[in-house]
Amino acid sequence: MDLGIISIGKLKNGPLQELQNDYKKRILKLGKNIGINDLQIKEGLISKKKSVDERKEEEGQFFEKNLNRESYNIILDETGEQINSLNISDLISNKLQDSRKIDFFIGGPDGFEKELLNQSDKLISFGKVTWPHMLLRVMLLEQLYRGITTVSYTHLRAHETRGNLVCPLLLEKK
Repeated sequence: MDLGIISIGKLKNGPLQELQNDYKKRILKLGKNIGINDLQIKEGLISKKKSVDERKEEEGQFFEKNLNRESYNIILDETGEQINSLNISDLISNKLQDSRKIDFFIGGPDGFEKELLNQSDKLISFGKVTWPHMLLRVMLLEQLYRGITTVSYTHLRAHETRGNLVCPLLLEKK
């Protein structure tokens, strides 16, 4: 399975870029244990149009170009279902079963056009607070890493034997 993040805004060299690179490495290293092969991050330009509708339309063209009907498409939007870390783990675990790519979409400052929201498989929200879209990308990567860690640990525990324990401390008597 592959993961994708399609986001408005290009990260410049700095702390957020470093965090993005670090989480991407972690995700790919740990993810290979459970069948995650790749993580692609595609960045679109923030529209400079004058009106909100024009900006959403221009940014929407980038999203439409990157919307893969074969993928499970998740849009991060304030109107989406508020989720927690366990929901992300469950999502990853469930999608590993059908091997579909998961693409996450992060909009620009003005959000998404309604038509695009209607084309998603799922709308999720990281709460009622407004997050800067560049920071939200790093937060999503952290949550994906956390979810993959949980799924990976569960996967390893399901395949352990007495001689090959994930955590030998579990056998110690207290």
